[in-house]
Amino acid sequence: MTNKHITHLICDCDGVLLDSESIALTVLHRQLAGYLPRAVVQGNGQTELALHGAISERLGMMTNLLLDEINAQFSLGLLAPDYSAINLAVSRACSEEVTAVPGVIEVLAAIPLPKAVASNSSLLRIDAGLRRCGLLALFDGHIHSGHDMGTPKPAPDVYLAAAAGFQVAPQQCIAIDDSVTGVRSAVAAGIRVFGFTGVAHDRGQATARLLAAGAELVFDDMQQLPDLLAA
Repeated sequence: MTNKHITHLICDCDGVLLDSESIALTVLHRQLAGYLPRAVVQGNGQTELALHGAISERLGMMTNLLLDEINAQFSLGLLAPDYSAINLAVSRACSEEVTAVPGVIEVLAAIPLPKAVASNSSLLRIDAGLRRCGLLALFDGHIHSGHDMGTPKPAPDVYLAAAAGFQVAPQQCIAIDDSVTGVRSAVAAGIRVFGFTGVAHDRGQATARLLAAGAELVFDDMQQLPDLLAA
């Protein structure tokens, strides 16, 4: 039996439903490493490691905001055409290579709560990924994009929109998110949030960050979710 105070489930997309974070990390690192000054790359291999870590810490942000911060931190000199090319590369790879998080289809199908998606990805990318992985029908049209709303996470708007789409109070919902950005968004919306690290690059580090951001608890196996909701 599900906790009587919780009537609706809201899921982030990338890293919770779709195992796309590792794909995005690989593509972003490959694309951005090419903008590091050649002398820096040749003289200090630590710079590429720092770049990889900086990208990893920001997964879950809207790609342009991530690029803004990485551009400033590493003085990459990215221009508008570079942003467009990198966005296209990430979107294409995530659409063509993405798989479902292990166990998520069976687990969600067995949870008797209305379900929504609240993501920083575009509606087009969310739809393509969910359709490819056989998850689209589980959400019955309740898909919300902070990217397309213009107010991405960590702003609370996309989670508030998901609750409003159900015509319920945020306090009746529980969110599942894998990023610090997403956890902060749910907390700001007044929604309880569980952190998920099942496909995280570094689960230990991710757990500490999600708890610090306000996650009620953190789990790493999607099969645990039904019991956690019932607890």
